[in-house]
Amino acid sequence: MSIRVLIVDDHAIFRRGLRSLLAEETDIDVVGELDSGPATLAAVERLRPEVITLDIRLGGLDGIQVTRQLLQQYPHLRVIILTTYEDDEYLLGALQAGAHAYLLKNTSYDTLADTIRAVQRGQRLLAPELVHRVIDEYCRVSQERLRSQIGLSEQEIEVLRLLAEGATSREIADRLFWSEITVKRKIQDITDKLHASNRVQAVAEAVRRGII
Repeated sequence: MSIRVLIVDDHAIFRRGLRSLLAEETDIDVVGELDSGPATLAAVERLRPEVITLDIRLGGLDGIQVTRQLLQQYPHLRVIILTTYEDDEYLLGALQAGAHAYLLKNTSYDTLADTIRAVQRGQRLLAPELVHRVIDEYCRVSQERLRSQIGLSEQEIEVLRLLAEGATSREIADRLFWSEITVKRKIQDITDKLHASNRVQAVAEAVRRGII
């Protein structure tokens, strides 16, 4: 049975070109093409697509808003964001909204067709050039969560970074405009929070745990 695909993009030439290409696939059936978010929300019940290719910039609602609303109403629907935008805000927003794939419009035709088949099977995919951004964001969030769990402040993280660079208490005091006594007290607080016995062990533990 063919995969029912709906194409949503505000550029008619792109929609028609994509439809023409997908028509060559015997297992893909394009059931319609639309140019706006509201029209998409209104047409899904009638067209019954299984997979939707969706641009980010659309009239009325953007692709992220449409994705979120569609998946609230039709949780079994698969959404592929197909766009020229590779901004972190759009990428992460689309994934948080539940998009199953995020591809750039310069992707190859074969990759798009394969992605339609993959998401229909329940897989989630990203354009290869965007994978590192998601990994970077994951690492950032994980690092922030770990710092929060340990109870390290931004100032204490900065002190750890300076210690890792080999700075002395006096140099840290000069850099942060603190007294040397304040720096030493702060270093003791850091070593206590990291369950280390001295500043060297504190830095080693921070590096090991990905805190700095």
